[in-house]
Amino acid sequence: MSKKGQIPEPDSSGAAKPSRASVGRLSLYLRRLEALQREGVSKVSSRLLGEALGVTDAQVRKDLAYLGNLGHPGIGYAAPELIAAIRHVLGIDRDWPTALVGVGNLARALLRYQGFVERGFHFVALFDADPAKIGQTLEGLTIHALEAMPTVLAATKAELGILTVPSQAAQSVAEALVAAGIRGVLNFTPQVLRLPAHISVVSVDLTVQLEQLAFLVQLGGEEPTR
Repeated sequence: MSKKGQIPEPDSSGAAKPSRASVGRLSLYLRRLEALQREGVSKVSSRLLGEALGVTDAQVRKDLAYLGNLGHPGIGYAAPELIAAIRHVLGIDRDWPTALVGVGNLARALLRYQGFVERGFHFVALFDADPAKIGQTLEGLTIHALEAMPTVLAATKAELGILTVPSQAAQSVAEALVAAGIRGVLNFTPQVLRLPAHISVVSVDLTVQLEQLAFLVQLGGEEPTR
């Protein structure tokens, strides 16, 4: 158990860990906290965070409980302390060297998004299967052939990989990334990846998101009952 005011280390002992939904909310709390801090707010309550994000204050307290005993009854949370704790638990109080495979339009947009750098995600390597792109420079990085993955990833110490390749190539490319030492994959293809259990995978299918949006619009904006 962590002492009050002390940022806990992520628990690897098998104790209860936050769900993926809770982790998603922690990211949203962090953005709101940073905005409040820029406005000069130094203390926040679970109700304030909950109202801003549309969740109950009880849910906020449950999510923040994973961070340790940081709250103060009748006072709330110190914003700087809470920001530091969330960043630590999310693992973004350090740099994450990241490789990107498939240098198309989506990849180019991702490379130019400054929000990644602000969160510690730094692109260090680019790969593509198109011979016409090999050797080109984009955002200061040289595009390498897929065959160069082992050498380039070892040299750059990349830990994360982003896939923006055609879906039929996703599985083989993901396997190549893992074989070269990548520990986590952000998959922008509709392909369901089958990778070793110790490899973390997050998939983002924009078509599915649009389908869900269309469904909600069709309902008149109301969330369906569970």
